[in-house]
Amino acid sequence: MKTTPTYVILGANLAGGRAAETLRAQGFEGRVILLGAEPDRPYERPPLSKQYLRGEWPRDKVFLQPADYYDQQHIELRLGLRARQVGPSEKRVTLETGEQVSYDKLLIATGAAPRRLHVPGADLQGVKYLRALTDADALAPTLQHRPRVLIVGAGFIGSEVAASARLLGCQVTVLEAAAVPLLHALGEQMGAVYAGFHRDHGVDLRLSEGVAAFGGAGRLEEAITTSGARIPCDLAIIGIGVAPVVDFLEGSGIALNNGVVTDGVCHASQPDIFAAGDVANWWHPGLRERLRVEHFDHAENQGKAAARSMLGQSEPYAPTLYFWSDQYDLSLEYAGHAARWDQVVVRGRPEQHAFSAFYLLGGKILACLSVNRSADLATAQALIAAGRPVDPRQLADEGQELARLVRLEGVQGAGADRRIDQGARQASG
Repeated sequence: MKTTPTYVILGANLAGGRAAETLRAQGFEGRVILLGAEPDRPYERPPLSKQYLRGEWPRDKVFLQPADYYDQQHIELRLGLRARQVGPSEKRVTLETGEQVSYDKLLIATGAAPRRLHVPGADLQGVKYLRALTDADALAPTLQHRPRVLIVGAGFIGSEVAASARLLGCQVTVLEAAAVPLLHALGEQMGAVYAGFHRDHGVDLRLSEGVAAFGGAGRLEEAITTSGARIPCDLAIIGIGVAPVVDFLEGSGIALNNGVVTDGVCHASQPDIFAAGDVANWWHPGLRERLRVEHFDHAENQGKAAARSMLGQSEPYAPTLYFWSDQYDLSLEYAGHAARWDQVVVRGRPEQHAFSAFYLLGGKILACLSVNRSADLATAQALIAAGRPVDPRQLADEGQELARLVRLEGVQGAGADRRIDQGARQASG
């Protein structure tokens, strides 16, 4: 007698949500159980620090699908449930409630959780984190009253929240332990450019500075920095990074190393178990290195790829990495991957808020950062794909069309056109 297979997805987020959608779109007729720790159905996180936080988007706009979609697609959406343990030999997930859920195949898409700041006063009322939709729901009304805002950490979350708070008219101070904002993502040179942008918009940006303690009588009143400065504030938002949610997998036999270790087709180390999104430390077949990526496009696309792998359609997941960030009137887009570089070539004028920066190693373009210049990014992807040295002087010269450099480097014909078109679609997204 033929039994109906059950595919369980741990994580009702972007990666998990797109995986469930893909299973149905690809014709899977078995049970799909989508388990989420949060109380809300799958939604997009990027607007939480931008449009939604500023009150520009209604709540319904952040969700991936309408509320009735999951019933219509026979996806068993179960929310407010956390996994306590996974038993690969029994093919069973044990929830914190004690309930056990059996699976034929399992996708781990539990994402990441904010790193906590452990200093005196960190538990005061007014010290907040922004990760979930419920966090944004609590913060948005507070920001409308224009409190004095302290932001700890100038990564993407901290930088975006700083920009949103300033656009709402709040007084904003940012503390960043590194020498520049966005150091890990953009490097020191471009990070310094973004430091200038924030200061130009009235942010009190303090670099190489952290928090030693928070003070207040029952609720937040001030922060004491590592240099001893005292900063009056009504609200503190902590953005010092995230860590993959894997604690429930300890002792399961599933290989862990800065997330769930997977191969190039999203398989974890145990049979019939897969991982995708922020929690996955996967082997990129093209770059030939392990990556754990925390950006929207990756979570969405790897969730889809993992679903296809669950269905036996195991094609290597080897994307050109892409991410974006909107801050003030600046649309930042980045394509490629540069773990290290020996030269940054700037095309355009950062002071005019429209430029591109190319990250080179040995004369070859590894990645491109574009600010308000999406067309540059689209063409840069063809240059990255070419993998050939370019002349930095021509790259910087705005009198030279980037498309001409593509032709000079021998990336011709329909293949180049497809890469440029793909980049243009990504840039417009």
